Amino acid sequence: MQEALLLLVLIIYPATVVSATSSGPPISLPGCPDKCGNVSIPYPFGIGDDCAATSHNRYFALMCNNSFQPPRPMFGDSSIAVEVINISLEHGEVRVYGDVSYICFTSNTTISDSFDVGLILEITPLIPSTRNRFTVIGCSALGIVQGSTPDPYVAGCYSYCHDIKSTSDGESCAGMGCCETTIPPNLTNFVTQLLNQSSVWTFNPCFYAMLVEEGWYSFRRQDLQGHLGFMKERANRGVPVADWAIRNGSCPKDGAKAPKDYACVSSNSYCVTAGNGPGYLCNCSAGYEGNPYLPKGCQGKYLLK
Repeated sequence: MQEALLLLVLIIYPATVVSATSSGPPISLPGCPDKCGNVSIPYPFGIGDDCAATSHNRYFALMCNNSFQPPRPMFGDSSIAVEVINISLEHGEVRVYGDVSYICFTSNTTISDSFDVGLILEITPLIPSTRNRFTVIGCSALGIVQGSTPDPYVAGCYSYCHDIKSTSDGESCAGMGCCETTIPPNLTNFVTQLLNQSSVWTFNPCFYAMLVEEGWYSFRRQDLQGHLGFMKERANRGVPVADWAIRNGSCPKDGAKAPKDYACVSSNSYCVTAGNGPGYLCNCSAGYEGNPYLPKGCQGKYLLK
């Protein structure tokens, strides 16, 4: 009889699997904004010092620039701000907008405009991902990227075309109109530069160099034309991706007590050694989701209701 009643209850009130939290687990510290404009800001990042893990690195604190609508999150200070596009806790990545190096000519050796891009990241939690490509656009253009890993590093590529008609839209950057090369891990600072002479300035007045995520750039003939034509018509900034981590520590050895400043504070979380540069990341254990850098941040994915 009891079994029959239980069967009747299950028929009337069937069990359903639902998400453990309808609104999702929190991603920021209590009382702190979890967004700046349309961009989610998960801890250890935060808007302002009080909302970020500045004990690990002061550059986890972001600005929310309200002079834009919608507002935009920024690294650094107002004079050297770098705009954030998105932050991934799961992959330990940040996408940002990056400046483009350029050089423009009015004769073989007469430069009308030029700009070199450089970044020093040693004091930040960021290191450029090896999924970036150093990309050069131009005919007879030699681009150089140099920096430290922390050992001295230099690489580059050369792109060539005798006229614009010899190039094709969508062509891979294998040397005709544009070229690209990989970068090494742990590139903590770098500068991108272009050769300061041109034999093709009459039809290709400007060359460009940038560090961007692989696949972001697609060659177009129009990029070779006009004064700063690529930046005016296509993109005035590139989109590189950076790997971030808790750089001032490492995963505790098996059986060892975690240090006081250990960042993986949620139960049901674990530590992963950073894949690019020193430090570590935190992940939620299998069956849990959320923010492992927050107390009780990893919550069960499903409950029986």
